[in-house]
Amino acid sequence: MQHFLEVKNIDLAQNMLKTIPNGIERAITGTINRTLNKVKTEIKNKTTSEYNIKKSDIESKLNLTKATFSVLRGTIAAKTPRLALSKFLTSQSKSQIKVKIKKTENSKIVKGKNEYSGKPFIATMKSGHKGIFQRKNNSRFPIKELYTIGISEMLGSENVSSYAVEKGEEYLDELLLKEVSRILKGYI
Repeated sequence: MQHFLEVKNIDLAQNMLKTIPNGIERAITGTINRTLNKVKTEIKNKTTSEYNIKKSDIESKLNLTKATFSVLRGTIAAKTPRLALSKFLTSQSKSQIKVKIKKTENSKIVKGKNEYSGKPFIATMKSGHKGIFQRKNNSRFPIKELYTIGISEMLGSENVSSYAVEKGEEYLDELLLKEVSRILKGYI
């Protein structure tokens, strides 16, 4: 899901900076880049408040593309595969495995997929990876690891994405005037 934010008050900023070479470009570039950094922090905070995941896991998956004088646009993106269900493991016993993905929900019992056979179980691979697996009917790959949503899906959820857009618009408005003021002070 893509959201676009637009810098408002550009006409006012342009009027204030008309005598400064590349003034408006500098102001917009600085505004976008500072906003990106602030929104990135807000996204991490909101996602970790909603989902049972660490900020460091999110940080490593976020890609920031900063604005330049020639490209007055910046992006925050995350394209990630689904996460192993074992990442959200809360408890296990011989009869059941429980995971908790959302902080607002209770732990849930892992039932597995209908197309696989048997109950899910926890196993440690030769590589040391510990996961939640289920038997598969295919003899070539007798077990299959179970996965859940990815970080990009968490970020794209309605709560997180609408919060990020709202915060982004606030920061753009607030930071443009600060950036114009900073440039004017440095130029005088």
